[in-house]
Amino acid sequence: MDEHRDFIRNISFGLRFQYGVYQFFDHFFGRKTFFKDRKNFYKKLEKSMAKHGPGRIMPIERRKELSLKEFKEHYVKKGIPVVIEGGAKEWDCVKKWSLEYFKKLHGTDEIYLVDQGKANLPYELTTLADVIDNIRSGGGMYYRFYPLLVRHPEHINDFDYKWLKERNQSLTWFDAFQIFIGGKDSYTALHNANQSNLFVQCYGEKKWVLYSHYYSSVLDPNPVRNVYRNGSPKLEEGPFDPFKLDFSPPYNLFKYIDGYAVHLKPGDILWNPPYYWHAVKNVDDSIGVGYRWLSPFYSFKISPLYMLLDMFATKPPIWKAYSLYKKDINELHLAEVKNLENARRKMAEQEAKKKAKASA
Repeated sequence: MDEHRDFIRNISFGLRFQYGVYQFFDHFFGRKTFFKDRKNFYKKLEKSMAKHGPGRIMPIERRKELSLKEFKEHYVKKGIPVVIEGGAKEWDCVKKWSLEYFKKLHGTDEIYLVDQGKANLPYELTTLADVIDNIRSGGGMYYRFYPLLVRHPEHINDFDYKWLKERNQSLTWFDAFQIFIGGKDSYTALHNANQSNLFVQCYGEKKWVLYSHYYSSVLDPNPVRNVYRNGSPKLEEGPFDPFKLDFSPPYNLFKYIDGYAVHLKPGDILWNPPYYWHAVKNVDDSIGVGYRWLSPFYSFKISPLYMLLDMFATKPPIWKAYSLYKKDINELHLAEVKNLENARRKMAEQEAKKKAKASA
């Protein structure tokens, strides 16, 4: 077994607690309401981290043989990512799936294609065949969270469901399969979520970079009111890109954090614990499956702050979010868009009333 190399602890408890207070107030009242001047905090944070020197990008441990007991007691219990190399190579999702396979079987499926890489989450109603044709022609579309088993439950036979089920925790709220279909170089920026995830690479190859939630003060995510949070886009180009290590301001603190990297090939299974920040890039045309589940107590153990915020500060409420999640998570994103549109409309109405009052 390769020795696991853990990430460096270079942030004091006091600074992590202080940032937790910031996150709490940001989520409930907005980033611009309380603690607006955080320059001194980030000066102290940089000083604390710089003492330990620059960070590293470490390969995730790869295991060809990993017992259920060791998986749970070492990797799950401690919240450590690991790759089970070739663990799904004999599953039909690896043997049979391809872009043409999905187009032939389910090309007429109408889908919501949500562009999560843009702030306003633009979306369109299209078909799976159109997305696959676009990918094959190099058009750059990336269809995330295809609810394949909701629409076509017979595909459960393409997995070793018993094997997957044995590896989740007790007292889970739900489990779900979500399919990701993207072309070469398509990319998902840094984000995290409260679910556990066994990710199966079925077709093509994919690269991941992961950071522990321990470094959330560096990523400094925008406060969100849903069950997914994205790395804060401090530049117009978007959040920090771990595949292009540019530590120019405002991303100078990223040079002090450790991360994990992995290159998944067909049949590989990645264990991604809750709240791990991760960015993903498709090496070529790719199909992957996230088998996800939510175990509230386990997620709370990993990050008490974020789990409490997810429980009490989400819109739509977490119970409604997960009813949409099981159906089609793209509908959850559309609900988020609706909330954004309502907020903008209210702000416009308030501004109009102020102008009318001022001119009266």
